[in-house]
Amino acid sequence: MKILCIILCIILFQNAFAQKENSNIIKGNELYKKGDFSDAEKQYSIALEKNNTNAIALLNKGNALHKQNKYAEAATAYSEALSNSKNTLLQAKAAYNKGVAEAKQQKWNDAVTAFKQALKLSPNDAAARENLQKAMNEIRQKEPPKQQPNNQPQNNKKEEQQKKEQPKMSKQQIENELKKLREEEKRLQKDIQKQKTQQYNQEKDW
Repeated sequence: MKILCIILCIILFQNAFAQKENSNIIKGNELYKKGDFSDAEKQYSIALEKNNTNAIALLNKGNALHKQNKYAEAATAYSEALSNSKNTLLQAKAAYNKGVAEAKQQKWNDAVTAFKQALKLSPNDAAARENLQKAMNEIRQKEPPKQQPNNQPQNNKKEEQQKKEQPKMSKQQIENELKKLREEEKRLQKDIQKQKTQQYNQEKDW
């Protein structure tokens, strides 16, 4: 299986809005930068308890989950961030990261959908375009090969069936058929000889 080469875009928003849950997002970001992804996830979850539609907390939680290889949960967080945000940049990153999380699970159709959405939001995103192509290639490789039309086996089967259906002739029947052929041949020879004689006589008379 070809490994999809990806670059995970980590966007840690912390001062975009002066919201009451901001302090937990800031704490989460600090922990994230230190590599403490589990505790960072907890801080983002606390922020979401205060406001479950906070797109920044959802996106950053998705990133923390992704770092812990919890790809299915990360994809869910990215989807929620995408649907709860009106910020195009945040939406584009959420869609892109969702595509990466789906690709990690080899859910190539879902990855393609997410990367297409990311490109719609950010048409100049080269990484999204590259990963979209790779995900589509994975889908093509998994498609069963198209069967080439081959009528030969069917024809052979029909011939064999016809042979089976034909009654076998006995030795006596074969001899009778040969006798008929010999008699027919003699008759034809007589007719030919008769025609030659008539032709000769006509020429002579003339």
